[in-house]
Amino acid sequence: MNDELDNVVSDVTVLYIEDNPSNIHLMEDIFQEFLSYNLLTALEAQQGIELAREKQPQLIIMDINMKGMNGFEALEVIQSDSDISSIPVVALSADAMPHQIEEGLAKGFSDYWSKPFNIIELIGSLKNRLGE
Repeated sequence: MNDELDNVVSDVTVLYIEDNPSNIHLMEDIFQEFLSYNLLTALEAQQGIELAREKQPQLIIMDINMKGMNGFEALEVIQSDSDISSIPVVALSADAMPHQIEEGLAKGFSDYWSKPFNIIELIGSLKNRLGE
């Protein structure tokens, strides 16, 4: 067996936009330990939008409640930018009451995941969404 294949990283890139450093570190640990996708992170929405334009990720995961531009505002910017409007954006938020989830989906999030999340379910959702 070729050991080099064990460390092959996918050409799939996921962008995580989240203003809480602890949540970013947790997601980095999950990706490093369990997933072969490339993970980009941004601590604010505007930085995330710029990264999306530059790197063209296959998926964006975004918090809703962020300082400055919130997730809904950032989604509007993404949807109105022809360079990145086709990238699916998943909300990941502690605000996950049924009416909040319905609002998020109605406004264009491709899915709405709640915090705190189950790591196994998150990994399964990511693999399912990215076609693995």
